[in-house]
Amino acid sequence: MQRVSQATVLRHWLRLECHKPEGPAVAVESLSEQAALDRLLQQKPGAAAFVWRDGPVRWYRTTLSRAEFEQLRVVEGPEDMLWRALSPDGTVLGAARRIARGDADDLAASTGVDVDRVRRFRDDPPGEPLVLARREGCVPPRVADGNYRATARALALVQTGDYDPVRAYLGVCPRPVLSPLYHRACSLVQRVLGKRPW
Repeated sequence: MQRVSQATVLRHWLRLECHKPEGPAVAVESLSEQAALDRLLQQKPGAAAFVWRDGPVRWYRTTLSRAEFEQLRVVEGPEDMLWRALSPDGTVLGAARRIARGDADDLAASTGVDVDRVRRFRDDPPGEPLVLARREGCVPPRVADGNYRATARALALVQTGDYDPVRAYLGVCPRPVLSPLYHRACSLVQRVLGKRPW
């Protein structure tokens, strides 16, 4: 893994959003890190929320081994919507297995995921790196951006058994328990010193 700046990842992600038909027309390279984050949050408020909510995020450029890829989880969200509805176990591989054995129209109607798009990407996979996020520790990462691309690669793996290494940007977020503990300890110290805890 190679460490990269958050600005590099945000600009990459925003560039991908700009290439979509409904995407914004933005000169991505001219944006500051904060401006890129603001634009990205406008485009992908749910998927990109972890960048400001769980920060500071440490970013890495990596290539996933087959074992790492098979553990990838789909984007966060309600269990009955989109990718979470498609994948019975919450993994990208689970979504691909369901597509492999299901009817595209039925799956699209019941989940809202464009299954035909996944199949098109399987036959002609885009090579852009995925954007992944995970918390510190042993939890597998989730796909923040690239669920269609990741599921298409997983579908090819399910159908052929072959794995082409997948490139990704991995964001590692601090554990959420550390921040509350820090704030409680800080508050306790301030009370002992006779200061207001805010």
